[in-house]
Amino acid sequence: MSEEKGIRELERELADARAKVHNELQKNVTKNRDLDAVGIDPSRTVPKEVPGSSDIPDAILLPKKQRKSENKW
Repeated sequence: MSEEKGIRELERELADARAKVHNELQKNVTKNRDLDAVGIDPSRTVPKEVPGSSDIPDAILLPKKQRKSENKW
C-alpha cells in the first residue's frame, strides 16, 4: 500500500509540478519598457481608395453616407 498513492497525494504532486513550471516560466519574463506610440505607423500605411460606382461593372452600390449635423435646431 505504500507504493500505491492516494488521490490527495497525486493531486498535491500535480499542484507542486504545476507551481514549479509556472515559477520557471515567470523567471524568464522580461518587462517591455518600450513607451513608443501604440498602433499602426501612419508614415508606412497607404490609404485605401473606395472605388466609384462606375468602376465596378454590374454593381449597384449604396449611396455615400452624408454627414448629419449634430444639432439641427
